[in-house]
Amino acid sequence: MGPRAEPEVVREYRHLLRTASADWQETAHRHALVALGPGTRAEVLDQVRRVLLTGYRYGADDVHAVARLIVLAERRRPRTVLDGFPAGLLARLAEAVVVSPTGRMLQAGIDVWDGTEPAAVPEPGPQRDTDGADGWSRTEFGTVVAPPDIGTAWTGLAPLPLRRP
Repeated sequence: MGPRAEPEVVREYRHLLRTASADWQETAHRHALVALGPGTRAEVLDQVRRVLLTGYRYGADDVHAVARLIVLAERRRPRTVLDGFPAGLLARLAEAVVVSPTGRMLQAGIDVWDGTEPAAVPEPGPQRDTDGADGWSRTEFGTVVAPPDIGTAWTGLAPLPLRRP
């Protein structure tokens, strides 16, 4: 569903998610979750668990924690919540956030906002192994093997001879 096909309340919600600071977003989500009631809060928490694979320790009444999870997920990877929640639940959450006292305050500038999404940040790849450039040798599976004289370097003592059974 592109930006042109989305309901106006979801566009306003997206504006809030893209332009407001994280603490104001959390405050707006806390107000919204309290206003939605326990049944809808339980639905939101179920979707947070399904989409984000976290939040299993929280209950529907932990509005601070659930609000924080939603905000952090959307800030870390934009459109996670917007695309992951069912349309009906997203519309209810978006409306509750937008009409909350904090949400109304954060609507400044929506008339000139172009609706663009931030560029996707690529996932960082694995670190390149230096393969011994730092004095440590690595095995095939990436485990580190200490150089044979490591004991001498640390203690100044000669290594003990190996015993064979």
